Amino acid sequence: MVGLGKAALDKGYKRVMVIAEDYAFPYSQVQGFMTEYCRLGGKVPVKAWVPLGGKDYASVIARIPKDVDALVVVLGGADAVNFLNQYEQAGGDKPLIGGSITVDQTVLNYKGKRRESLVGTLSAGPVADAYDAAEWKAFVADYKKNFPDGFPSPSLFAYVYYLNMKAALDGLAAVNGDLSDGQKKYREVLSKLVLKTPTGDVRLDANRQAIGSTFITEVVKDPQGNLYNKVLRKVDGIDQMLGMKKEDFKIGSRDVPDCP
Repeated sequence: MVGLGKAALDKGYKRVMVIAEDYAFPYSQVQGFMTEYCRLGGKVPVKAWVPLGGKDYASVIARIPKDVDALVVVLGGADAVNFLNQYEQAGGDKPLIGGSITVDQTVLNYKGKRRESLVGTLSAGPVADAYDAAEWKAFVADYKKNFPDGFPSPSLFAYVYYLNMKAALDGLAAVNGDLSDGQKKYREVLSKLVLKTPTGDVRLDANRQAIGSTFITEVVKDPQGNLYNKVLRKVDGIDQMLGMKKEDFKIGSRDVPDCP
């Protein structure tokens, strides 16, 4: 989500409300957004942490301040669709900023009036439907060939599961399948592996956390009426510390970071 904070401010969103699921994955996404957004002067007066698998968002919608410029919605799948439908029914009209799976293909293909209002939604994550690189286009073509009934473009989950398996297989090939001595050689190779992926190189830091690229995107509509994520910017070399010094970094949580 690094880079999304600046993009939001560039669009004039100076005050936002966060609506996110209450567990580690959304905490990290919100941290990636807010670390930059707060540093550049943005304000987040309200955060609403909701349970995973929530179906009723009436109380959250009622809490949306009138003076926020946009909503940062870090929900995925059915949760995102449920929120969008209920927000539409409540007459909501705030522009949205999406989490890494809020406007991926699992959501962009849902049917509903609110779907149209997703056009213009900013988001960020490891994939972008319209990334114009030969390696990505080849991956998408292979995905469509193997999953003809799948989405128009691979979802984040389809992509990262592929990367996980590719890393496992590349590591095994590098040690000729040698898993002796508690997988010592295999673990050492994985820790130093530079994984070649359709969106760029990925390597691990000292904490075994990935260092890779992220995309700042915006939802647009193609001539056939399909929604997809247009690339606004690609940011390389994103690490767990989000560019901060180790002594300044804290793991994201309900309260970290904060800029009310």
